[in-house]
Amino acid sequence: MRTQSIDTHPDVERVLIALLRQASSQKRFQSVQALTRSGIWASVHRWQQHHPDASMQEAAVHYVASAYGDHFAQLVQEQLIRQEHWTVQPVDLLAVLEPILSVFDSTEVPWYLGGSLASSLHGMQQLAQDIDIVIHPRSFTFSDEKLWNETRVALLKEHYVIDEEAMHQGQSVSLLHLDSLMKVDVIISQREAFDLAMAQYTEMHLLEEQHAVLPVASAVEMILWKLVRYHTDKIMRHDGMEDDAGWNDILGMLKVQGLRLNISLLEQWAERLAMSKLLEQALLDAGISGSPAER
Repeated sequence: MRTQSIDTHPDVERVLIALLRQASSQKRFQSVQALTRSGIWASVHRWQQHHPDASMQEAAVHYVASAYGDHFAQLVQEQLIRQEHWTVQPVDLLAVLEPILSVFDSTEVPWYLGGSLASSLHGMQQLAQDIDIVIHPRSFTFSDEKLWNETRVALLKEHYVIDEEAMHQGQSVSLLHLDSLMKVDVIISQREAFDLAMAQYTEMHLLEEQHAVLPVASAVEMILWKLVRYHTDKIMRHDGMEDDAGWNDILGMLKVQGLRLNISLLEQWAERLAMSKLLEQALLDAGISGSPAER
């Protein structure tokens, strides 16, 4: 088994994996929340410490530029110019999601959570640089006026900075929660066999006691999706480097899920996606090998 870090002894990691398997979704979510909150807070205030004459708004724009790019930084800057007393607030991931999910629920748009939040609930916890909301592939597209009408966009603008150009083009949409500087990516699933098949395996998770359960992408979907992304990144790079963080994310889910994983489904779709060899290597690195009976 390949450990997540070269400095970690396999026996120590096995203890950690056992503890993670016993942890509830709430405990795992709390870890993601804490990591994300401290990460954004530290980044903004560290820059401000090195630029004592800069305002909190300037620190926020710098953070957004480094985390999400110049386009969003410009949009944020335009908003913050009009908010003299604005200051960044600690991240509350469910509060970040609440306005957009209210819009989806009011229009009966089926959705589920994906991205690093989903992979953290299934594997090793990590900072969530953004939150991915996946629209069910059987749903309508974002060009549909039932969703992005003027009234609902106006309501969303009370909480988010929105890339309206992408919204009106019917593309996947990014929204930045202005209070916390947390980005939400609304991803439109394609009506392809993989998306349609994976959507039926979503799971319901309770992330906080006072909130309703939320639909989350399955571990199988996240592993396969990250395998494809890892492969794509590898063939497109010309520096010979590999995405170790992405690979560790895949291994973390495989290790934590262990016997709960539907390996047959993984292997079936890995073959259809031409990812069989990569999955075989991931299973080997995660210490999952042998026949189904031996697993």
